[in-house]
Amino acid sequence: MSFVNTVKSLSARATMDSEDVRSLLMKDHDEAKAVAKQMHEATTAARRAALLAKLKPALTAHSRAEERVVYNALLRVRSDDLSHVLADEGFVEHSLLDELLTTLSSTDAGTDRWKANAKVLHELLEHHITEEQSDVFAKLGDHFERDKLDAMGAQFLREKANVLREIKSPGRKASARGRGSVVSASRATATKSRKATTAKRVRTAAPNRKRVGARKSRR
Repeated sequence: MSFVNTVKSLSARATMDSEDVRSLLMKDHDEAKAVAKQMHEATTAARRAALLAKLKPALTAHSRAEERVVYNALLRVRSDDLSHVLADEGFVEHSLLDELLTTLSSTDAGTDRWKANAKVLHELLEHHITEEQSDVFAKLGDHFERDKLDAMGAQFLREKANVLREIKSPGRKASARGRGSVVSASRATATKSRKATTAKRVRTAAPNRKRVGARKSRR
């Protein structure tokens, strides 16, 4: 998280409209942080379980929609490795949040292990959101005009609604497979981006290695 990106994001908030994808993301972020904090601090197992039942579908839908609309858009940006790095990190942190939600769902809410996982989830979520609302938001402002950001906002809402329908559908096994394939595809996209960046660096370094080898041969 850089000071420059923090300033950019704060400036953008003064002008962004309610349809801007960043406004919609912030709304979700505020709600998720509030529920995660309540869940972490809850004193009864029943209250913890109820809050988890509220947080898990909302956060899962948010994550999948953000990956499809925001992270994939940043991966398509040319000549900006930092945008690609931020998207890759977002995929990884979402994956960690998914794992924590799964662990909490399969653990007794009255145990110390459950409380420890809830605390880690809350802390990871706070960290993820803080960096995203600085660095990722700044990159969105750098690369996309207002009309595009509004269009991304509409797409984000559609994707989130689609995921929520999958989660709530009666065919639970089919829904689970669908969600798994979305996560796998998202991770595959991030991996592909990292491999492409590595290949580019290798190609750039190759001529330098050849020149060094030639000099050694002449000696």
